[in-house]
Amino acid sequence: MLRSEHAAAFDHLIHWVGDLDATMASYDAIGLPTQVALTMPGFRNAAWGVDDERYVELATVDDWDAVATSKYAGSLKLLRSGIDALDGPGLLTFAVDVPDARAIAARLREAGREVDEIEVRFEEHDAGFVEVFVRDAPTYFPFFITYDPLRAEIARMRAAHRAAEGITFEGRPDLIALLIRTHDPDAEARLLADLVGCPAVGSTVALPGAEVRFEEGTPTGLYGIVVRGLDQAAEPTKVAGMTVVSES
Repeated sequence: MLRSEHAAAFDHLIHWVGDLDATMASYDAIGLPTQVALTMPGFRNAAWGVDDERYVELATVDDWDAVATSKYAGSLKLLRSGIDALDGPGLLTFAVDVPDARAIAARLREAGREVDEIEVRFEEHDAGFVEVFVRDAPTYFPFFITYDPLRAEIARMRAAHRAAEGITFEGRPDLIALLIRTHDPDAEARLLADLVGCPAVGSTVALPGAEVRFEEGTPTGLYGIVVRGLDQAAEPTKVAGMTVVSES
């Protein structure tokens, strides 16, 4: 079963960086292959594609005035407070794929949450996505995303293309978990579990595609990822403000 066929599943993690090219080189050097993904006014990004559904996005803005005219203007405006709080490169937030983000928004509003909806369309491809941001949750908590066509269908098309090209994911590193520091790990795990509809066991939320592990510490926020299959020493590695932990 594809992960996106769950009610909620990890989609992508945003790694905010200052020097996109240098960060891509650092990812490549530790065995996480990246490729340039998108360029638009004031904004560039790249990605480590974990598989046909999940990825880690490397993103940067070099001109905030120019970004105001781009398709991503609304989303970046909502992310700006979290970006400013980073005060440098680091992990910003992550996206959770759901079948209907607008239905999630309605449910959260009924529960008294403050939410914003953003729709992005690429008319030339007859495709797009809807994002839902929870404004009264910590900035490093996820936003929800629904693709059109749905992510499972996009993944099937990608898999068919790979098969035709003879490309395999065999032997590639896999993203296992996201790491978050907080003052109250168990409480934040319960809060996240309630938002995304996944079970929490102690301080870990069993989000399909990448579990979320909370631990006590400062500074608070997303700080690292756990990766299986890296050909490197067991010691954690730092990449542009992100800690990479290798798990056997």
